Amino acid sequence: MCPTCADLAITSALISDLSDYANTPGADAEFVDVTAYGLIISLYATGETPLYPPPGHDYPRPIG
Repeated sequence: MCPTCADLAITSALISDLSDYANTPGADAEFVDVTAYGLIISLYATGETPLYPPPGHDYPRPIG
């Protein structure tokens, strides 16, 4: 997996885990807000457009 695809996979997994945590009783809303903002901003860290794999890469893989 190329570094761009690996970064996207890790960031996507972290956002998913954070979403799961946010829906648990007693979740720290401020932690969720700050962390979510940081993760979303990291997708734009490389420039004006969100972090996506280069053309021709098979990420995310199609379902089916």
